Amino acid sequence: MKHTVLSFLLSLLTLLTAAAQTYSIKGRVLDRLTGESLPGATVQVTGNGVNTGAGADPEGNYQVPGLKPGTYVVRASFIGYKLLEQRVTVGNQNAVATFRLASDNATLNEVQVIASVAVERETPVAYAAVNEVKLRETLAARDLPMILNETPGVYATQGGGGTGDSRINVRGFDQRNVAVMVNGVPVNDMETGQVYWSNWDLGDVTKSLQVQRGLSAAKIAVPSVGGTINVLTKGFDDKRSALARLETGSNNYRKASLMLSSGNLPGDWAFTFYGSRRTSDGWVQQAFDDAWTYFGNASKRIGSHRLSLTALGSPQKHGTRSFQSLVGLYSDKKAQEIGAKPIIGGNRGFDYNPYWGTLRRYDRDPETRTVSNMGKQEELNERSNYYHKPQINFNDFWQVNDRLFVTGVVYASFGNGGGVTGLTSSNSSTINARDYQTDFQGIYDFNVRNRDVASILVEPVDPNNPNGPQRRDTTFSAESRSTQFLVNNVNSHRWYGFVLGGDYTLRENLTLSAGVDGRLYRGLHYRQVRDLLGGDYVLNINNRNEDPATRLREGDKLSYNYDGKTQWLGGYTQLEYKTPALSAVVSGTLSRIRYKRIDYFKARQVTVNGQQYDVGFNQTQTIDGQTYTAADGQVAETDWASYLGYSVKAGANYNLTEHNNLFANVGYNSKVPFFNLVYTNQGRLYSNVKPEGITSVELGYGISYPSMKATLNAYYTLWANKTTNSVSTSTGEVIYNTVRNVNAQHMGIEMSVAQEISRSLQLNAAIALGDWRWTGKGVLNQTNEAGDPINPNDPELPVYLDGVHVGDAAQNQFQLGLRYEPLKRLYVRPSFLLFSKYFASFNPETIVSESSRTDSYRLPTSYNLDFHMGYDLQPLHQGKVKVGFKASVLNVLNQFYFTDVSNRSSTNVVDPNLTQAFFNRGRTFTVGMFVEL
Repeated sequence: MKHTVLSFLLSLLTLLTAAAQTYSIKGRVLDRLTGESLPGATVQVTGNGVNTGAGADPEGNYQVPGLKPGTYVVRASFIGYKLLEQRVTVGNQNAVATFRLASDNATLNEVQVIASVAVERETPVAYAAVNEVKLRETLAARDLPMILNETPGVYATQGGGGTGDSRINVRGFDQRNVAVMVNGVPVNDMETGQVYWSNWDLGDVTKSLQVQRGLSAAKIAVPSVGGTINVLTKGFDDKRSALARLETGSNNYRKASLMLSSGNLPGDWAFTFYGSRRTSDGWVQQAFDDAWTYFGNASKRIGSHRLSLTALGSPQKHGTRSFQSLVGLYSDKKAQEIGAKPIIGGNRGFDYNPYWGTLRRYDRDPETRTVSNMGKQEELNERSNYYHKPQINFNDFWQVNDRLFVTGVVYASFGNGGGVTGLTSSNSSTINARDYQTDFQGIYDFNVRNRDVASILVEPVDPNNPNGPQRRDTTFSAESRSTQFLVNNVNSHRWYGFVLGGDYTLRENLTLSAGVDGRLYRGLHYRQVRDLLGGDYVLNINNRNEDPATRLREGDKLSYNYDGKTQWLGGYTQLEYKTPALSAVVSGTLSRIRYKRIDYFKARQVTVNGQQYDVGFNQTQTIDGQTYTAADGQVAETDWASYLGYSVKAGANYNLTEHNNLFANVGYNSKVPFFNLVYTNQGRLYSNVKPEGITSVELGYGISYPSMKATLNAYYTLWANKTTNSVSTSTGEVIYNTVRNVNAQHMGIEMSVAQEISRSLQLNAAIALGDWRWTGKGVLNQTNEAGDPINPNDPELPVYLDGVHVGDAAQNQFQLGLRYEPLKRLYVRPSFLLFSKYFASFNPETIVSESSRTDSYRLPTSYNLDFHMGYDLQPLHQGKVKVGFKASVLNVLNQFYFTDVSNRSSTNVVDPNLTQAFFNRGRTFTVGMFVEL
């Protein structure tokens, strides 16, 4: 009986204990697009008589405790995202619910459609994304591409070290062949494919940055051989806010910015405005930076239309270091490491920049040689950049009905500016042998004295003795002529375009997309006298429509003056099938591109009976008894050069389970050559210019859990009929080289892992192993400045590249990063990066025999460690005011390594004594704070 009573009491106690036991629902709130956390997201739990909730911490983690066993409705919400809910059952243990929220920012969400942003476990491409939280924590006053080095297959450097002079390379393809799009609008230069990152300071206004490697999801025809970079800026925020930031750091870096968002206003209006001011001395000598940035967005909903107007730009000027120098000029130690000899006057430091000097201006009387008006000593750049490229986009997103969605954008860009260089007969200013800087004082002294003799009067000293001693009285011209001076290489443009597309749901799982892309572009290219450096004039250079004796002043044009016109019309179509398990897509593009060059310095052209005749200044042409002068001619124009490009691609993603997926894609791109590969510098059409063919195949596997994400993919790309251009001066003569009909084979594997080890510790890693080689034999054409063949009897020389590694980027990569939160609202983020298998860039025209076929110099392995940290204060004034601090140390170990290597000598691609390079910056820091309300 006692045992029965005891058993009953124990059972009752167990039941009472179980009834009192409570559990938690925990998990993370993430961005569906990027997979990044959404700190501050709200999680609400209802059911079983409970209505409670919690907020997500800086890593997106949340926990709602005190829940009895049962079923609950859990809702996750975040400003700018669509609410998402799950039904969660709590048993006899804690439950886990992770939310991936889709953007509810109408403007941003719809821009993602235009930009063809990849979606996890749906889009069959390899991609990586960075959200604005990571941008804020790790960008650290760098150019936007630098943060992408943590992406497998990406190699980004700061080039010569000037602000905005970064370059990015994806899978061995330089940024001329990586499509960059800002809010769905292509921004690669229409004539060269280049991307000039100094044109925008977008780090503070970027909502999401996504890199699609290989065959991208972009619908319009873009130069995406290596991949596509999609930059999505802020649209509007649902919440009214103001955000101010202040930053400072090494090399006198200063930046202040302010962002204002109106939130949703009556009448469905919303506005976002941003402005910043940035200055710096630069980490490279005289690579100063001076920039303003503005950004504005206005959005309005009218019925089923969402209209959005965006304007952005960054008027800026900065010092540059245009060309690499011999390794020994930077460091004796680095020269010895690669087997190069020390250089007399070398070991000048890794920030060495030869393209600047000191100058003291003055006036000098040519007769008395008296110096007056001596000015203060100034520091002058021989190489710098100045530009302002405002871009305006007007978007219309129209939800016609439940099945049809139409997107349209018209845009305009007006680029004004160029680069400053020195001009002499050898196209570069003199380097002083005393300090290895540009000898501006020597140039000035020579120019000031360089006056022509006007007259020489010889007369006797004694008029009464004509046969006695003689006196010479020399009279000089009133003006001096500059032989070396500074010029502006102007590269302005006028660019108008539109993208119109529509998505139509044929049935529940099948969507048809189609659209058209049009562009009109006019590039304005000329050289302009900037600073005569003591002289009064320079004689006419290369303008055949003007007297050769014409004296040019500051602001006058010389050397070249031409416009490049591009007309582009393309279309695309895509068919997409999508179920929860399978996503498949097939698409194609077709584009017609036309180029024309208008040359204002070439002799004017007279057309008679369909034949064109050149008539320059003070020249005549007599044809069929009729005499023509330049006044009868027209500006020299080429005929339109027309090319047809197209692409086809197909891919599929299959979700094996809730956590595993496979994807594959294949495609072919017939790539139209850029303008500068169609015309020579003299405006002549290259012979046998053909579209280049790129074939690409990729396979991938993904794993996705709330606490872990991993991807593994392999790729193969064959670039057929590739064309490269270069200029060499090793013989003392300017020679233009064009290598055609060579193939490049790029293949490799890439892996990335993101692991949440605990609520306060996350790990991310990336590995890329590549093998990029030239295949086959090419053809070399060489011409002089007049456009005549260097070897008239054999104008096409063979180039032997088969098996030679592609240079200019590291083929192997390893990255490891951590984010650790030792205290609430305090984070630290170390990031380690290693690059290897880096072959120096080289000029293919140097390999003109089987015996000279060899790899260029292979550089030592490089590694770098960065460290970021930040702390957010407890919100003030009832949570309405947020204050935070951040700091970054780049290159913590102060290691110096090769980042950009070229061989401009055009004589030997393996001799380390001829290797010319740029190195990374030394240890630098930035600190900043923000206030948001």
